Amino acid sequence: MPPDSALDWCRTRYRVPGHPLALTLPYAAPDQRDALLALNAVIAEIAAIPGQVSEPEVARRKLEWWRQALQQGEAHPAIQAWQASGAAESLPAEQFETLIEAVAREIEPPRFEQTGELEQHARAVAGPAAVLEARLPGQDATAEQALAEMAGAMYRVRIVRDLVLDARQDRWLVPLELQAEYQLTRQQVAAGEPELRLAALVRHMAADAMAAHDRAMATLPPDAAWRHRHLVLRLHLDRALGRALLRRPLRIRQERITTTGLPALFSLWRRARQLRRGFLSSRT
Repeated sequence: MPPDSALDWCRTRYRVPGHPLALTLPYAAPDQRDALLALNAVIAEIAAIPGQVSEPEVARRKLEWWRQALQQGEAHPAIQAWQASGAAESLPAEQFETLIEAVAREIEPPRFEQTGELEQHARAVAGPAAVLEARLPGQDATAEQALAEMAGAMYRVRIVRDLVLDARQDRWLVPLELQAEYQLTRQQVAAGEPELRLAALVRHMAADAMAAHDRAMATLPPDAAWRHRHLVLRLHLDRALGRALLRRPLRIRQERITTTGLPALFSLWRRARQLRRGFLSSRT
């Protein structure tokens, strides 16, 4: 597939109305947009594997195919776009190994006893993708750590958003200590029974994740926040999702909440202005 066709494939698949990339890519530096699009396409294709197949061994074989395909430059549109956009120059194939290992953690639903175990799992799953994007403009260990922590925290928000859906599919990531504290079981949540206790749990988990995001964001210098604004804004959309969960926690019983439309556009615009002002102020 010609380079332009590979990038067009990515645009058609991911830069579409309702997809977060359609909202955030316009804020990225123009010379980075194709690389960011291609990188996120590769990440999305790999991350989707656990949800595409029901057999764990098939999922593991698919991940192994991607490991080999990245190394050998197979004729997959996302890989060709990754190469054509210049992203492969900053991110050689071996740097995707941690991401592939992270996705493998999701093949079989884990169980947690303590909240700290969930936090570590979320950081391990979401952090590698954030680090890959953070390395596009060059390596910066401090920024990578902060962005990985933020990504892990916002992954927890998405877990909370999907609690009811996951419970109905026998996927239950609520730690035992929180189940005991709120007197909730997967079966109860799947059946839609304890409304007040479910609402309290959702608010607790969402607020805790948002606080973790904000603590990590506070360690990111203004110039790094502006340089990595595309990723910061992607995570800002998840933080907006967290705010929606705090306002109406029981919406997760009726719908899979998303952050799109005019409210999301305005929120991103306002956050981008804040990042730019912080950057300019840091230079004076």
